[in-house]
Amino acid sequence: MKRQFYYPGRNSAQAEWLVNYANKLALIAPSLSISQTDTTASGDDARWCAYVLGVWIPAMRAFSPSTTDAMDEVLTGTGDTVVTLPTFTAPSLPNGTAPRKPGALTRIFTMVAKIKLDPAYTEMMGQDLGIVGSEDTVEHPLPKFTAEVLQGMGSQVVKLVFFKFTHAGIYIESRRNGGAWEFLGIDTDSPYMDERALLAPGTPELREYRMRFWDKGTPNGDWTDVAKVTVSP
Repeated sequence: MKRQFYYPGRNSAQAEWLVNYANKLALIAPSLSISQTDTTASGDDARWCAYVLGVWIPAMRAFSPSTTDAMDEVLTGTGDTVVTLPTFTAPSLPNGTAPRKPGALTRIFTMVAKIKLDPAYTEMMGQDLGIVGSEDTVEHPLPKFTAEVLQGMGSQVVKLVFFKFTHAGIYIESRRNGGAWEFLGIDTDSPYMDERALLAPGTPELREYRMRFWDKGTPNGDWTDVAKVTVSP
């Protein structure tokens, strides 16, 4: 997993960060174009990770020496009493916290990237959430964007949320089903909506997107990595 500069290094500090993120996300998300479903899911991920890092792991570490003692007693101990092995009982989950599917922290980092690309995102929001790191102060050689499939009229559409940093706009190309790259559009305000009809009506298709900066009427800089989505009827 790529290191995120805003994320603390120690487990205890990570647990605190996660609790703050969950609490502040619920307050900030209504100002952004993030669904209530995604907000709730990301908060649940954060609370689960906070429990594991801040409660469960310390309890396991405190329990661990007793397992070593038990092993020594089994192997080299003395006496006539049958050995009773220690049993670990996990701390109770706090109210509102439940186990989640694997990859909870990865999903949180993905949500943070989405938040930072939202047109309504501000640095003050980032400070509240604790998601402003040293990487936010460096020069950005490429645009950043996400591609999300939404249900449109008649078929699905693709929402491209982008961040142009200090540039005038972004230049977008796309290709479908492995065909040739084609010019899709120039945009100066995120998001860009790809509402093209399917190449074959009723048949799902793979769409790929890439972007570069656009200034003074000319595309410039390197292409971003390619984002891929499948668009269905």
